[in-house]
Amino acid sequence: MNWGTGLAITLGIFIIGMGSVLYLALQQRHDLVTTDYYQQELAYQSTIDGKRNASALSADCKLEKEDQALFLRFPEDLQGQKGKMELTMYFPTQAELDFKLAEEQWTAADIELPADKIAPGKWIAKLRFTTADKVYYFEPQIVL
Repeated sequence: MNWGTGLAITLGIFIIGMGSVLYLALQQRHDLVTTDYYQQELAYQSTIDGKRNASALSADCKLEKEDQALFLRFPEDLQGQKGKMELTMYFPTQAELDFKLAEEQWTAADIELPADKIAPGKWIAKLRFTTADKVYYFEPQIVL
């Protein structure tokens, strides 16, 4: 074997390796965080106000796992208040696992999330609770 053959083999291995990397890179999914990100960005001031109102409470909203169930726990300050609840359960790595729960006339209480929709991994609960005079926004996270 001479140096020309060794160079050809090395270049061949390099080209095959780069082709493999390119093929694998093109097979990856690139989900957007949300499909209507522009409209959500325009309305982000209400989220900022909701976070400020939520931080003024004595406790934060929490996601807790008990046995095989996942619960969203509300702070004591909000328990029993009536309002509109919008909950988006966001799974960062797979957009098809995301789901929403909404209720127009809802009394604030702990929520048991449907176990059949919860997969192992990181979950972010984006919760907007609107009462008669204030908006509260929480983003508790949990890794299952």
